[in-house]
Amino acid sequence: MLAARMDDADLEREWERVLGAWDDADAHKRFLVLADTSGRLAVAGKRYRDAKETDPARGPVADRQIDRILGLAMAQMKAIEKTEPAKGRSKVEWIAFGVSAALIAAALYQLLRTL
Repeated sequence: MLAARMDDADLEREWERVLGAWDDADAHKRFLVLADTSGRLAVAGKRYRDAKETDPARGPVADRQIDRILGLAMAQMKAIEKTEPAKGRSKVEWIAFGVSAALIAAALYQLLRTL
């Protein structure tokens, strides 16, 4: 729990730096890296949305940062997809396959009997 509080405090400190140096691309980059590594991208996105709503002059920069946040979130999702184990066939799928095979075999048997 202490690590989460430290992350929150660090994130808050970086956000204050961003607000103080809004036109500094490195400040935004540091903030996003910290948000990404601490799993706080949603918090970062909310900060940029709030900044955009309260100060329309900050809108263009906030929009770019929100796009970057979305990109980081998508990258995380792709990484999670790649690490998930491959799912095998479920019991229901195997039963359905067996029933289908039996029906096909019965149909072929009936066809061959009529010839």
